[in-house]
Amino acid sequence: MAQRKQQARESVPVTLPPQRAIELLRKQLAPIDEIKQLQYNDPEIMKWALTTESILDGAFGKPDGEKHKNTWEFAHCAGGPALMNMTGGAIQGNHIRRTERRKAILESIIEQLEILAPPAAQVAPGQYQFHPEIERVSGELFRDGHYKQAALEAYIRVIDEVKAKSRLGLDGDPLMNQAFGCDKQTPVIQFNSLQSDAERDEQRGIMFLFKGVVGLRNSKAHSNTLFNDPSRAHEYLALASLLMRVLEIATINRP
Repeated sequence: MAQRKQQARESVPVTLPPQRAIELLRKQLAPIDEIKQLQYNDPEIMKWALTTESILDGAFGKPDGEKHKNTWEFAHCAGGPALMNMTGGAIQGNHIRRTERRKAILESIIEQLEILAPPAAQVAPGQYQFHPEIERVSGELFRDGHYKQAALEAYIRVIDEVKAKSRLGLDGDPLMNQAFGCDKQTPVIQFNSLQSDAERDEQRGIMFLFKGVVGLRNSKAHSNTLFNDPSRAHEYLALASLLMRVLEIATINRP
């Protein structure tokens, strides 16, 4: 008789961003030496293990409806051979070894998640910091793993700053063309003296960066792939920070 094909189970998605999962797993790791010293049948052990498994399910999801390999390793690790008629002392020893293995597994998982987490963006000689306004509107969203929303809020903030400095009742490309354009007009927001072709090229180049932010803002509602990577999302926020800082040193030409 032909074997009936087993239907694939639906995958359960990740629900915890890496930073949050790291935070929760470190909390679970903190009392592990106390867990190891508990009597093997203490209900606190099961409570701790089930809570940790739930966090791991949130961090890694369930591919094809099954526990992720990391979660499975934690849930099913053994402290030694399963023997019939083990004495209480032997079972206690098995519990201690199992807890030590679980500690090592959790430490390894935290290291894996730190690789996936948004980068600290170390740059010599210190640590990169977003522009204060970009940090205000997007920093927490970014660290919580909401990369698309963080990028959108950053772009909106940049565009709003151009509107505020230029006092033009425009939006999108018309705003950027009027605010930064230097062909046959004096730009409202000017970055250099515009006395040479190189300086006019620089002005146009910066204008196109701002126009790019408009395009990214408009595409954000329709695109997932641009904003699903923490390193790339960090770079988008760094671009927004750069443009905010450039605006701070610009000359404003108002009628």
